[in-house]
Amino acid sequence: MIDYRQDARPSLDAIRQLYAAAPLRRPIEDPARVKAMFDHANLVLSAWDGSRLVGLLRGWSDFVYDGYICDLAVHPGYHRQGIGRELLDRAVALGPGISWVLLAAPMAKDYYAALGWEAVPNGWRRARKDGMPSYEEFRARFQDLAVKA
Repeated sequence: MIDYRQDARPSLDAIRQLYAAAPLRRPIEDPARVKAMFDHANLVLSAWDGSRLVGLLRGWSDFVYDGYICDLAVHPGYHRQGIGRELLDRAVALGPGISWVLLAAPMAKDYYAALGWEAVPNGWRRARKDGMPSYEEFRARFQDLAVKA
């Protein structure tokens, strides 16, 4: 049975391993940066199978009006069990007056549409300057870090 938590902050190693397995392209080669990403997030929801981190949502919100989902990662061995949907539902349930926004990876855009999230044409972004490797490069580079199912 999956246990969902809002009060637990996963270890840095568990986060990096999940992101490598998912794969969620984040700067996992820079543990200090990943730590800072979580230190400055005010919303972290996690899914656990016993002591194993299998799902994670990171975001920011004022908890009354606006919210932003930064990351949603589910271990591939746990896909199609409703973990991602449950993490998103728990974020949305934090307040009926909160409007949530997220920036989806190209491979996940259909996932969010299937869950009832609406694409927004009026968004803007300014890309980070350090770039990120492609999904294929990311997978190849971090396959040893990823915890297998």
